[in-house]
Amino acid sequence: MTTPPPPPGSGGNQPYDPSSSNPYPSAGQGSSPAGPPPPSGPPSYGSAPGGGMPPQAPPPAPGGAPRSGSDSDKTLALVSMVTGIIGVLCCFCWSIPVFSIAALITGYIAKNNTKTNPRPDLKTYILVGLITGAIGIVIAVLYWILVAAGVIDINAYSDLS
Repeated sequence: MTTPPPPPGSGGNQPYDPSSSNPYPSAGQGSSPAGPPPPSGPPSYGSAPGGGMPPQAPPPAPGGAPRSGSDSDKTLALVSMVTGIIGVLCCFCWSIPVFSIAALITGYIAKNNTKTNPRPDLKTYILVGLITGAIGIVIAVLYWILVAAGVIDINAYSDLS
């Protein structure tokens, strides 16, 4: 078993005695006369030589870069992404681009909001919303063009009896 390092501010050259009732060695316990005086309270982390370790910086916030925007930007970005994905799926079923239009609108608003308050953590959500919204509208427009041209008969499956 090894002994722990000496507490900060104790001079650093005396061994730490965990069995002692005083956790800080006093001047009479082998310290040199030129050594620092024994601490009278909690250890000081000053910048003086032998004064201990400098204070630690706080840990970074989870999630990466600091955010300067509001939560409404994040909500708009997520709504854009979700409605864009739903819009693409619904265009294959019903060819109604309502969700795709909502994805484009919310994505555009979120993109403009992040120009004034940069949020790099939302860039992917906004791009996914804008791209899937545009794809959903293209699919719906192509479907209705093919219906108008007579290539797709929308009444073909109505008389299945």
